[in-house]
Amino acid sequence: MTMSRRAGLAVVLLLLSCAGHTAPLTLRLCQSNEGDYPWTLADRPGLNNLLIERAARRSNVAVRFHPMPWARCLFKTSTGDMDGVVAASFSTQRLRIGIYPMRDGQPDAGRRLMRNQYLLYRRKGDTRVQWDGRTLHVDGMVGVQTGYSIAATLRELGAPVQQSQRLAGPLLDDLQAGTLAAVALTAGEGMRLLADDAGLARHIEAMPLPLAEKDFYLVLSRQLQGRHPELAERLWQSLGQEQRTAEWQAEVARFR
Repeated sequence: MTMSRRAGLAVVLLLLSCAGHTAPLTLRLCQSNEGDYPWTLADRPGLNNLLIERAARRSNVAVRFHPMPWARCLFKTSTGDMDGVVAASFSTQRLRIGIYPMRDGQPDAGRRLMRNQYLLYRRKGDTRVQWDGRTLHVDGMVGVQTGYSIAATLRELGAPVQQSQRLAGPLLDDLQAGTLAAVALTAGEGMRLLADDAGLARHIEAMPLPLAEKDFYLVLSRQLQGRHPELAERLWQSLGQEQRTAEWQAEVARFR
């Protein structure tokens, strides 16, 4: 075989090899850029990111995370500019944004991303804010981050709600200043902020009973489902399987 034929054969074999090893599909997933310890962090991967990456490897896809304001994340997923939302609780209104893992017409908790609590924060000793697990008494506005579904829960309890801040920190500042009567935040993020700021911690307390406990899901866009109809179920199934492994449970236990 001549040198030119050998070179030509090598090129053909290389092309065939490349064709058999196409790059995996990369999913564009948006998440809140506001932080929610330990699930989503501004400076490093949170537990949600680590879990999704594990499930993606099981599902033979790659993922890329895009932090952005929460309302923009929901909108971009509804238009298909993003392939999914990291950690959205369920509401019927959000079915217009994307698809959830469902079972018998309800979101399937066995394939959730995580479960989180909302706590109500008040100024220490402020008896004008009372919550016994069923009835809420509050004399003034309750602050909630923009786009967060806990606002609907508070309105159902009869509380006036103000949603003018994207970030949790400014809400606690407004609470300390007396602009707000109370603030509803996810438990991990609220307690982290108090632990990091001794000044806030001297004046603000979390009420002992959770305001709500919700499951949060990886919500995928309808456009992605249209292009890859089998992928959503495969990825959600992998999330559930991964959470039951000893390796993942050890990862959660040592996460700080």
